[in-house]
Amino acid sequence: MSGPSNSHKGARRLDAEARIALVQLSGMGPARTRWLLSEHEPHEVVARLRSGRFPVPEHAAPPGLQKKHLSEWASVLAKLDSSALYQTQVDKGWTILVPDDPRWPFTDEPEPPLVLFCEGDVDLLAHRPAVAIVGTRRCTSVGRTVAYQLGADLASADVAVLSGLALGVDAAAHHGALDHGGAAVGVVGTGLDVVYPRRNRTLWADMGKAGLLVSEYPAGMQPDRWRFPARNRIMAALSDGVVVVESHARGGSLLTADEAADRDRPVMAVPGAVVNPAADGTNLLIIDGATPVRNGSDVLGVIGHHPLAQAENQQQLDLEVLSSGEGEGQPISLVDLIRREVGSGSVSMDRLVVVSGRSPGEVVQAVDLLQQQEEVWVDGTTVYWSSGPQGP
Repeated sequence: MSGPSNSHKGARRLDAEARIALVQLSGMGPARTRWLLSEHEPHEVVARLRSGRFPVPEHAAPPGLQKKHLSEWASVLAKLDSSALYQTQVDKGWTILVPDDPRWPFTDEPEPPLVLFCEGDVDLLAHRPAVAIVGTRRCTSVGRTVAYQLGADLASADVAVLSGLALGVDAAAHHGALDHGGAAVGVVGTGLDVVYPRRNRTLWADMGKAGLLVSEYPAGMQPDRWRFPARNRIMAALSDGVVVVESHARGGSLLTADEAADRDRPVMAVPGAVVNPAADGTNLLIIDGATPVRNGSDVLGVIGHHPLAQAENQQQLDLEVLSSGEGEGQPISLVDLIRREVGSGSVSMDRLVVVSGRSPGEVVQAVDLLQQQEEVWVDGTTVYWSSGPQGP
């Protein structure tokens, strides 16, 4: 199949140049972007702003937008070389995505970014399912461990792990995913060449090589407080669910949970001790209706991801790489191990993880397959043999 025509490529570049120019404007957040583009294409908006012919804001304009903002933007745009600015991003080796690109991931997003800059494997934007793991930078050692294990479990179950590359929970989740060969996507609030926080520079580089870094901001864009809440909507939009590991009562992670709820994404939270300030926000989320989760198995259940259940039959499943090691001196498949452990009674999910040596994600998938075959039934985290005395 032939690629886009030269005229189409030219139109896409013109659109990208205008969008990159608009991103340069101070205070250009989602609401102002939506208003500016409500009746005009990006290149038309840039031309009108430069000439001073953009209409004076009326009641339909976003709150706080004044005529002086349009004057300031006109002054900035008059000094910008849009073509050179576009080329700067290209010279970085980044992929520039705009809505006309078939890889654009925001088809149903009410507040999409103007443009998306990508470093790494752009195909990860289409990886499904994807789960955002977020939390406080000032997490406890328990929170850090839980975030790492969640990243590892989801990666092992072929779930993409998204986060914001902040210190604490975000970084731990990314490390867990990368260490287990999974798909990891970092959504950042600066230009891709502005590492923030600096302490994450090694992780930042690893994400660009083995995963994907994305930002709605061009090269050189420095951290600004309002940009980080704005990027939370992108994490929510790219995910199929959000897990908050630890959050203080007024933590920024709660904003990501709100963005997810607004987009009908499942919101999950890890319960914490009531005396732990880092769990105040997560416990409040659960009180307000978020689904409590403890591990990757719980998350997989919430998002309904059971890849092993797609096996055509039991023989195919047994032939896959699911050996649990030695069972009574002989290799045993994971599903057979579960049958043996359940017997005529019951067994906990935690026990199955320990004796199998498999990830929680793999265990819950195999249990789900047996449940579909009506060999077992599950109540919470306990697996029961269907014909046993505790069966329904």
